Parts: sequence; C-alpha cells; structure tokens
Amino acid sequence: MISLNNKLREFFTQPTSIYGKPIARRLVLGVAFFLLFMIILSSDFVSDKVSLEVGQVSDRDVIAPRTVAYVDVIKTKKFEDEVLASVANVYDLDVTAIAKAEENIGAIFSEAKQVVGNKELVSAEQKKEKLQQGLQLPLPNNVLDGLVHLDAASMINAEEQSKSILRKFFQRGIRDDDLDIARKHIVIETEEMGLDKRVESVIAGIGQALLKPNFILNVRETDKRKQSAINSMEPVRETVKKGQIMVRRGDIVTPEQIHAVEELGLSKGHVNEMRIFGLAIFVIAVMIIILGYMYRFAYPIYTNDLYLVLLGLITLVTLLLGKAAHYYSDFSAPIAAGALLVAILIDARLGVVISIALALLFGIIVEHDLRAVSTVLIASLIGVYSVSKMAHGYSLTKTGIIIAGVNFVVIGATGFIEQLNSAQILMQGVQGIVSGIAASVITTGLLPYLENAFNITTPLKLLDLAQPNHPLLQRLLLDAPGSYHHSVLVGNLAETAAGYIHADPVTVRVGAYYHDIGKIKRPYFFVENQAGNENPHDKIAPSLSTLIVTSHIKDGVDLCREYKLPQIIIDIVQQHHGTMLVSYFYKRATENEHSECIIEADFRYEGPRPQSKEAALIMLADACEAAVRSIGKPNKNRIEATVRKIIRERLHDGQLDECNVTLKDLNVIGDVFIRVLSSMFHTRIEYPDTLKELERRKAKNGNSNKQSSAKDDSNAGNGTDSEIGVK
Repeated sequence: MISLNNKLREFFTQPTSIYGKPIARRLVLGVAFFLLFMIILSSDFVSDKVSLEVGQVSDRDVIAPRTVAYVDVIKTKKFEDEVLASVANVYDLDVTAIAKAEENIGAIFSEAKQVVGNKELVSAEQKKEKLQQGLQLPLPNNVLDGLVHLDAASMINAEEQSKSILRKFFQRGIRDDDLDIARKHIVIETEEMGLDKRVESVIAGIGQALLKPNFILNVRETDKRKQSAINSMEPVRETVKKGQIMVRRGDIVTPEQIHAVEELGLSKGHVNEMRIFGLAIFVIAVMIIILGYMYRFAYPIYTNDLYLVLLGLITLVTLLLGKAAHYYSDFSAPIAAGALLVAILIDARLGVVISIALALLFGIIVEHDLRAVSTVLIASLIGVYSVSKMAHGYSLTKTGIIIAGVNFVVIGATGFIEQLNSAQILMQGVQGIVSGIAASVITTGLLPYLENAFNITTPLKLLDLAQPNHPLLQRLLLDAPGSYHHSVLVGNLAETAAGYIHADPVTVRVGAYYHDIGKIKRPYFFVENQAGNENPHDKIAPSLSTLIVTSHIKDGVDLCREYKLPQIIIDIVQQHHGTMLVSYFYKRATENEHSECIIEADFRYEGPRPQSKEAALIMLADACEAAVRSIGKPNKNRIEATVRKIIRERLHDGQLDECNVTLKDLNVIGDVFIRVLSSMFHTRIEYPDTLKELERRKAKNGNSNKQSSAKDDSNAGNGTDSEIGVK
C-alpha cells in the first residue's frame, strides 16, 4: 500500500512542462473530470421518452420529472396581436396642405385664363395641349376640356368652388386609408351643387387631383408606442410542477399537452441539446473559476497534480452524495462534507471556494431551488470556518453539530420567507440536521483513506503524533530524558510565536517534539542527558565529536521514517540546524598544531537550510532555549541579548535565506522568545531551610563551578554548542 501511494505521488507530482507529458496528463484529467461531472449533473436531462400525438388516446400517465415554467408561444403571439391592435396610430397634421392646394388651384385657373384668352390658339385641342404644357400638375382630359370651354364668369365660379370644397375636406382631415373615399365624396358633393356639367367636371377633377392626406402617419412615434406596449406585456407562461400528471391514461392528447411534454424534453426521444450545451458551459465556467483562484492565490496547489486529482475526486464524490440524497430530500444532502475534506486535506481558503462551487453545481441537481442551494452554501462555509480552527480545540464531531444547527436555522428562515406551513418546515429542518451530522460522519470516514492514499498530513494526524504515549516519544523520554524536556520547552516556545507570524502552531509543536529524536542513538554525547560531570567529548578528537553531534540529524530522519512520520516532520528534523557551524569543535580544531589543514565545511551540518516558517521557527527556538539555559544567572537583559544575538547570527549566516520569514517576523519572534524565556528562567528565591545545604555544596565544588560559570558566559550566544555538552 505504501509503495503504491509513493508511486501515485511520484506520478502526479512531476513538474509540469509545456512540451512534455505532464501538461497532456493534466488536460486528460481535466477532460475526464468534466465528463464525469456532466454525466452526474445531466442524468435527469435525459428522462424516459414519451411518444404521443395529437388526438391519440394515452396508454399511460405522463408525470413531470421536474418543475418547468415555459412560455406558450401561440397564446403569447395572440396576446401580442391584441395589444398591438389596441395601440392607435399617431398622425401629424400637415398645416400647409390647404395653402398649397389653393395655390395650385390659382395657378391652374390663371394658366387656363391665359390659354383661353390667347387668340393664336384656334381649336380646342390646341388650347388643351397648351394648357397641359403650362401646368405642373397633370389633369384628366375631361377637366382640361371643361377648362378651355368655360367663360370668364364660370371660370371664376369654378375656382372659388374648387377652393371651397378642398378646404372643407382638408379641414375634416384626410388619412392615407381615407383618400379614395374622400375623392368619391368630392364627386358626390359637386353634383349636389347643381352647377353646369362642365363646371362640375372641372371642380370634381381638380379636387380629386389636388386632394392628398394631410394627416401624416408618424411611424417613429407609432412604433415607439407599440414597442412600449409590447415591452409592458408579460408573455403567457405555463408552469408544470414536478410530480404533476400532464397526461392521464385514457385521455385524448391535446396540442397543449404535447407542447408541455416537448418543453420537458419527453417527446419522441427528443434530447434538448441546448440544455446539455448550457450545462457544459456552466460546468466549464465553474472549473475555470476554481483553477483561476488556485493559479492566482494558491499556486503551489495549482502546480500539484496530486492535489488536483484529490480535489476532483472530492467534488465528484460530493456530487454523487448530493444526487443520491436528491431523490429523497434536497435538504438531506451532505454537500458540506466536500468542503470539509478540501479544507482539512488541502487548504481552508480553497475550501471556501469549493463551498461556492459545490453549491452552484448542486443547484443544477435541485432544479435551481434557492432554499436548498442557500442551505448547503451557508452550511459548507460554516463548516470550513469550524475545521480551520481545529488547532485550537475544534473537532469534526463539534463541526457536525454546528452544521446541523445552521441547517435547521437556514431552512426554517427560508421556509418562513416562502410562507410554508410549520409541519413542512419542521420536517425539512430535521432533514437538515441529519445532513449536518452525515457530513461530519462522511468526512470522518473518508479522511484516513484519503490521507493515506494521497500522503497528506492533516492537523488531526499531527495532533495524534503529539500524544505523549507515542512509541517514539516514549523512547525519547526513557533514553534521553533531558532531550525530551528540552523538546517540550522548545515546543512551547515555538508554538507561542507561531501564531504571531502566521505559521501552523500544530506543525510547530509536533516538529519541536521530534526535532532532536536522533539523540536517542547516542544520548550521553549531549549535555542535557549527562547525569554526571564527565563529558565524553573531552576524550575524542574535535572532528569525531562533530561527526557524532551532526549525525543526530540523519539518525532522527531514519527514526522518523522507521516510525512512518509525515514528511513535514521529517523536513523539520532535517532542517532545524540548517548548515550551521559547530563552532566550539571548530575552534578546538583550529587551536591544534595542524590548524591550516582544517576545512570549515567539515564542521557544518549537512542541511538543508530551513525551507518553511515552521522549520525556521524551530531552529531559532531550539538555539535560544539551549543558549538561555546555559546562562549562569539569567535575567531579562541577558536573555534579551542572547536571543537577539542568536537570531542575528542565523540571519547573517544565511540560514534564513530559503524560507519566507521576514525581518518583521524575526523581530516579533524575538519579542515572544524574550517574554516566554524570561518567565521560564526567572530567578527563584532561596528558602532559609536550604541555605546551609547550598553553601556546603558550593564549598565542595569550589573551583569546578567557577570554571563552568565562565564557560557558560562564553558560550551563551551559541545554542548549537550548548546542546552538545560543551558548556
């Protein structure tokens, strides 16, 4: 199982390349998850097909598989025609029409008088031809014939009557559709005047020729009013609710029923391609949002294919759970489990984004039921917040209870908004409680399998490692009790500072507990485990002492792997000394006769340097605690000087160059260390009953204590030396 996990991790954590296979692998994974999401979400889009025709007797009950509201196109079109017909056309009055008509009449009769008075024109045909040429308006032949045969008095009368009758009709108002009727009425009214036939024909002919609409249709304003009327109208909608019987067995099928069946996509094997297309666009958009967030705000996760596979699997399983619960009740779907798993296994902030994405995708399953979507969204967000505080005492059991309570409140509130009856709200609220508890149970059940399959270390797993009854910690306590006590103090010191620089306090505490685990192999070569005054380093060469001291890093890594500790703890064990110089043994070596042959690199730890805030914090806490412990008479000023010196030396030596610790962080770390160490190593009063005993011991030890005190002061600035028994 371990070998399979390692191969899986190695396969999916290869660096991506534009030209290599990893990019193609990522595309294949994306397409595969997209298709799986589509299959789950579109399963209701392709329902049992119903083949019905108008007039056919139905042989079955046709039940709506979902709620759908659609526009009845035929009824809407009919309603639209009625609305348009009720909108009156807008006309503009042409006030110049009468003046132009009278002007034209005057011109006609003026030209006629000239033609009739022209002595050169003998025949009527010549006069008619001349008159037609002089007029800008063509007149019928009978009007021209009448004009050339009128005498002066008749011509004057005809002119006045023509103006009078046209004025009358223009005052009434003439529209395009009224023009033909108005021309006929001119003939009738002219005949009623009782004039000479020639005069009547002239008046009627001129009136018909000059009559035109003086009410002009305002097309723009009319269209505007019609469009406004159409915009204000609501289309005729029909609603078919889920579970409604659209066609009963034995009914004669009507066109309306056929239309409803078609809208639901149930007719004659028809698949609504547009719904599938829309769903595909929606799913792609959600996936792009998630990937875009990771690319912009969580790039390390974006570049890790193993995390992407885990994220896809969690989303897939969550949608399957939501789909299964949907057939019973939308409010019992444990969608929050997906958000909890992402927040615990990958990243809490990504868990918030996944909460939103899962709620959107769940909206497809529940046919865009806003109450169900709101419930799962709020529950997921609350769940992510709860597990993100797990390091401070929260648990999945408590998280499940919180989600259940939130579900009950949200379901009740939205139920009151929709004015549902109390019994229905209560039933749905109980289902919400079940959903919250189920989310917690599912998360608890899946968590260990996903942890092992994807080799992920969670806060819960780290908290288990911090238990004092862990076999490796038990060995440290029994074989190297001084190192165990030192590790506990380093854990307290580092964990206190972790919260101030946004490091993971759980990782820091557990890493501190195991950072010196390699000292189990040779505990007596480290001063905290030496019961007496004898120091084995006094009998061996400095180079060998350096080799023994630095080997506790490799020994610690081997023990961590033997006990299957997470990689994040192994990294801290390997990096907590970085490439620091074992200065005491290096100084002893350079004092020998062959000091010119000494290579400084041989007296440094192999590293690597700290790669994370947590590893850097443990490096500093380890050195500061050991150095302050070596001070003979610690006080706040000496502790502060020691802590600042150690931090400054690590910084100048480049030990903090490869981690994301800022100068501001170092200043904060120093302040916290000084405050905590001052309280840990404060001066204690000497009780009277023990004064004589202390004086006796002091007299007995004599010179040895003085030498030891001098060495304490000289080595207080170097935490590494103080760890190895060189005080």
